[in-house]
Amino acid sequence: MIRWLRKYKVTLVVVAVLVCFFLWWNNSRGYNDAAMAGISLDAGIDESSILESEDAGSKLEPSFNKYVDSWNEQGAADTADFKLTLSSVDFKALSGKGTRIESGLGGRSGDALALIEEDSWAEYAFEVPQDGYYQMGMSYYAMEGKRSSIVRSIQIDGVYPFFQAKKLEFQRMWKEAGEPWFDNQGNEFNPRREETAGWQYREFRDAESKVYEPFRFYLTKGKHTLRIQAVREPAAIGEIDIFSPVNVPTYEEVLSTYEQQGYKKVEGQLIKAQAELSTLKSDPTLKRIEDREPATEPFNKDSIVLNAFGGASWRTGGQWAEWEVEVPESGLYEIGARYGQWFLNGMPTQRKVTIDGKLPFKEMNEISFPYKAEWQISKFGGRGESEPYLYYLEKGKHTIRMEVQVGALGRMLETVTDTTRKMSLLGREVIQVTGTNPDPNGDWRLEQNINNLVPRLQLMAQSLDETIKGLYALGVNEGSSEVSTLYEARDVLLSLANDTISIPGRMGQFNDLQASLGTWVNGLSKQSLVLDYLIVKSPDTDWPKPAAGWIARTGTMLYDFTSSFTKNYGGIGNVYEDEQVLDVWVARGRDWVDIIKQMIDEDFTTETGIKVNINVIPAQQMQVLLLASTAGVAPDVALGVEGEIPIDYAVRNGLVNLEEYSDYDEVAARFRPGALIPYKYNGGSYALPENQNFNMLFYRKDIMQQLGITEEQIPDTWEEVMDLIPILQQNGMDFFYPHAPNNPGLAINEFAPFLFQQNSEFYRENGKFSNLDSPEAMEAFKLWTGLFTNFKISKQADFYNRFRSGEMPIGVADYSTYVLLSTAAPELTGWWGMKPMPGIEQEDGQINRSTGGLAQTGMIFKDTDMKEQSWEFLKWWTSADTQERFGSELEALLGVEARWNTANIEALTRMPWQSSDIEAILQQWEWFKEREVVIGGYYTTRHIANIWNQIVLNGKIPREAIEEGVKEIDKELRKKREEFGLNDESTDQQASKGGDSP
Repeated sequence: MIRWLRKYKVTLVVVAVLVCFFLWWNNSRGYNDAAMAGISLDAGIDESSILESEDAGSKLEPSFNKYVDSWNEQGAADTADFKLTLSSVDFKALSGKGTRIESGLGGRSGDALALIEEDSWAEYAFEVPQDGYYQMGMSYYAMEGKRSSIVRSIQIDGVYPFFQAKKLEFQRMWKEAGEPWFDNQGNEFNPRREETAGWQYREFRDAESKVYEPFRFYLTKGKHTLRIQAVREPAAIGEIDIFSPVNVPTYEEVLSTYEQQGYKKVEGQLIKAQAELSTLKSDPTLKRIEDREPATEPFNKDSIVLNAFGGASWRTGGQWAEWEVEVPESGLYEIGARYGQWFLNGMPTQRKVTIDGKLPFKEMNEISFPYKAEWQISKFGGRGESEPYLYYLEKGKHTIRMEVQVGALGRMLETVTDTTRKMSLLGREVIQVTGTNPDPNGDWRLEQNINNLVPRLQLMAQSLDETIKGLYALGVNEGSSEVSTLYEARDVLLSLANDTISIPGRMGQFNDLQASLGTWVNGLSKQSLVLDYLIVKSPDTDWPKPAAGWIARTGTMLYDFTSSFTKNYGGIGNVYEDEQVLDVWVARGRDWVDIIKQMIDEDFTTETGIKVNINVIPAQQMQVLLLASTAGVAPDVALGVEGEIPIDYAVRNGLVNLEEYSDYDEVAARFRPGALIPYKYNGGSYALPENQNFNMLFYRKDIMQQLGITEEQIPDTWEEVMDLIPILQQNGMDFFYPHAPNNPGLAINEFAPFLFQQNSEFYRENGKFSNLDSPEAMEAFKLWTGLFTNFKISKQADFYNRFRSGEMPIGVADYSTYVLLSTAAPELTGWWGMKPMPGIEQEDGQINRSTGGLAQTGMIFKDTDMKEQSWEFLKWWTSADTQERFGSELEALLGVEARWNTANIEALTRMPWQSSDIEAILQQWEWFKEREVVIGGYYTTRHIANIWNQIVLNGKIPREAIEEGVKEIDKELRKKREEFGLNDESTDQQASKGGDSP
């Protein structure tokens, strides 16, 4: 027996570990499931009173679901047989500006009211015959603007009924401008998309499609007013409809009608509509994509073929595309699609499917596409794949439209969002008791100091548990990673309810869960799908096979593998073999570079005759440029180069001094003067900025109102910020200033605003010595680190999620936060603002708000044989027209998330920003100033991070920490100057030439 145990001891150990793990996991989950089943609130605790207290004081409007639930509890019901149509020109009142009357617009007879400017509005009076629910919609005509969809808000009787009413989206129409084009390698590229003008009709519905049907508005019998206000983009209104809710028949009802009409099933028909050939779409981001599965039609093993549609860009609620299908005879057909849904692990996505502009029956509002890591065939039907729905189609052409639908998840996502908000509220109450840095071992008696602490935690866990069950009922696969976040949050809430003493020591975990839940909601709101083709067939015809056999797939993989050794993956578009070809390397993603190359071929080469080859520099591989320069094979021009790099090449005499060109000053005037500082060396300029980051002050209007702080009292100076922080912390909230402890390289950018606002610099004597020990720099360090030491603001936080939850209702953040709030926080529409970041008041009364935003650049290498052509290219690329088009094309391809923050001032004003945001950004840009880049400056970056750590984390006296850091910085600066032969004589010569940095 002993011998046997010794022989198999390793196997036994492994088995034992696996068994123990399984038992632990099962027991843990079973315990918590049992705990959920056994949850009971304390006697005398009213669950509804807890929920009401958590909602009390909120300035945010309720969600649509809560609005309807509230009226349903009061007995509200749908009205019937009512429809009222209002002409847009029969308004009761208009805004003072920004409106005009259009005649004959889009070939339509009569007049129409156009809302042109942001915040322009029109108000209408109407009357309804009875109490109950009504729906609304309007016809509209999208006018020339900035290519974005139209956004309007509506008020009824002077108020927003629910927060979604502040952001109603009305899409434009887009189509392909011509045929796809092919490069000389045989690769296919998307044609340009152009807008199609025309009248459209859309009901007032959720912009994110988290609600299945058009909004229901509860109206009492009598007179009411409806105000429609422009939020974004100009558009004309035709008619406005107010009507009783439309009840779409079910499939069973429609099938009964088919039988009554005597409709017959057709025979012998199989029609495929290739998805890449969509005739119309709501968004220019919807485009053809490549798929390498051999069964995808069409397929070419030797080159790129755009043979599918959608993918990651077809994911946002309300986005639609439509296809034209012609059937040879009238009768009953089945409809389906070959699709790929490998985006949400274990979770289905949904689409709303209409035929000829109408919903055939109710079930088509939520066609589900289950998850699978390979291609599938969807047989549109609700009773399993064995019995697809039947559709009656007349002989001739028909239009099938598919629209992103998130409705099935809508309430669940809202429940989780509400839970994160309640967690944030509870977290603030805990901080009010314990302070921001509590003793984790202290007995804070939270149950005595916070009302209903345990029941509230239990109710939050219960909400998450119900969401988990709802996801499984929806068809989510067992073991889906998308559910694990909810399990973790539920279990943590339960453990906190069982052990409230541990709460102060676990607030970090509690806050991280809020961020995880916020990320989870954002992720599941994106419902991506890939289509190969739509199928319209007779019931007697077999469905196509979903995927190629394993032999074909294996053969394709082997062919791709062997081809990878000879294929040029760096070249983009047309690759020229001529001697006189401009070689441009771009350090950006391939999608971005595809756009640049297409613009070059269509505009630059056509206008100048200069041929250009484009190559992609892999992500995070900027050293490739240095290696190429050293080896003598550098490109002529490089784009997307990080802002600190040009000086490294300039000091090695590797770049062209752009000031040698006679029109440099004219080109430089396109940018803020402070944006050019990092690219100057020894009296010359060696790069041009492409894009430009910026920091702004973001704030929650509703929470500021709760604190008694008006718009005019939002801080303009750091002194005012320090007056505000105690008020925030007394209410369990905090101010945010960015700090990235895991990325010390960002510390210099975090510190720079304080230094510049003190009218100081990083270096003195043309970069010979560090200036961080100057009195002004000392004050800057004290102000910067004092936010963390004296005022105890968070040293690390996910500002976006905590801003949404209200835990950090005000803070400094960069451009990426603006994009997130604009695209992924619809519940905050109208309740957040942005203004220039705080500064220091000067003697003349001005507030110095200086800050930088070092981004990416373009530069010309010294070894180029095409010096003039390179300058022509760089001028073309940084021009306002080119930057505007690139920004528009990029946003059309990748969505608002990829909005191009160009450094060209004129181009920025043309981008699809809201006018109020543009005004705030330009005001901040008036103070834009970037830091110098010097040889050895990386030690400055390193030691600024060290100084912060020494002062904030180790409690060292600021002067002592600064002097130690400056000593090391000066040592490295001297070492590097000696290495590159920058002696005192060369320094004096440089100074006489007006250089900014050595």
